[in-house]
Amino acid sequence: MPTYKILIVDDEAFVRELLEEFLAKQDFEIFLADCGEAGIKIAGENDIDVALVDLKMPGIDGLETLKRLRNIRPNIPIIILTGYPTIETSIKALRLGASDYIIKPFKLNELKAVVEKALKERELKMEINLLRDKIKSIESKLKKYELETEVSYNPTIDTEKDPEDKNNQE
Repeated sequence: MPTYKILIVDDEAFVRELLEEFLAKQDFEIFLADCGEAGIKIAGENDIDVALVDLKMPGIDGLETLKRLRNIRPNIPIIILTGYPTIETSIKALRLGASDYIIKPFKLNELKAVVEKALKERELKMEINLLRDKIKSIESKLKKYELETEVSYNPTIDTEKDPEDKNNQE
C-alpha cells in the first residue's frame, strides 16, 4: 500500500496532535496546519491525498479553506470536521465539494473509515480520468486512421480479374 499524505487543518493543537498520532500509526504521512492559510500553503507545496479541515477557525474558516483548496488541488477529497454542526453548514460544505462532514467528537475508527473511503473514491476518479484520456487517444487515432483510409481508397479503380481464379473465367 502506498503511503498517502494527509493534511490536517485545525486551530486546536490537541485535535491536530491526536489525529497526527492516530493516522501516523495507520502509515499515513501527516502534514499539520494550525489555520486555513497555512493549510493552503502546505497543499500548494505538497501532493496531498486527503485534507481534514476544521470548520471554525480564526482567520479564514473551513469553508473558505475548502474553496481555496479546491482551486489549487481540485481532485483531493476534503473532509470537514466540526464541533458546531448545522444543517446549513453541512449543505454548504457538500455543495462546495467537501467529500464528507464529520461531527466532533468522533470515534477515531469512524474517521479512519471516512478517510479510507475518500482515498478509494479519489483512486477511482483518477482511474476514470486515466481511462477517459485513453479513450480520447484511441478515438483520435481512429479518426486519423479513418481519414487516411478515405484518402487511400479510390472507388474508380477497376478490380482486375485474377487469371488463376477459375470462378472468374467466362
